[in-house]
Amino acid sequence: MTASTHTTNAPLVMQAKGLVKRYGQVTALDGADFELRAGEILAVIGDNGAGKSSLIKALSGATVPDEGEILLDGQRIQFKSPIDARKAGIETVYQDLAVAPAMTIAENLALAARRGHRLGLGPLLSRRVREEIRSRLRTLAMGLEERLDTPIGTLSGGQRQALTLLMATWLRPSLLLLDEHTAALDPKSADQLITLSDEIIRREKLT
Repeated sequence: MTASTHTTNAPLVMQAKGLVKRYGQVTALDGADFELRAGEILAVIGDNGAGKSSLIKALSGATVPDEGEILLDGQRIQFKSPIDARKAGIETVYQDLAVAPAMTIAENLALAARRGHRLGLGPLLSRRVREEIRSRLRTLAMGLEERLDTPIGTLSGGQRQALTLLMATWLRPSLLLLDEHTAALDPKSADQLITLSDEIIRREKLT
């Protein structure tokens, strides 16, 4: 089942028709349909094992459906990897904390910044890059802009997932998918991250 801020007159951004995904004898998706419109925030709701993550992984290129089709802005697409989805303007935040724990906050965010070469081709942690990182970190209101050289592995789960969200939105994707990104967090951290997610989505005007 789904819940959304549905706008019937807005154009369709993404559609999925009859998606099927099998893992051996287990059918994770059995003819799943999906529609997302411009400016819409859509939630997919279901029990554990209902196929929510399988659907997100299919839409984000992390898995390839066995049957069905996916359309982006009305055009059929066939993602073979998340890199293909990223090139199409789609970023995804998964349940696991997708950061390099041994690297610093600055190094993790610099990698996200350099994906699109928006900050030039100079040293990975040039002064310009570090200033951009500080500016983005201030939007989190966590005080992390003063801790650029802190290894991410020493931060709390909520802080790391907030940074993962910031990394995913760094290049302002046209579509952001969240796969139960609060699942590994305690209730307080989860509430804070949901509020932060809403703020980032509205600020960046993401779907």
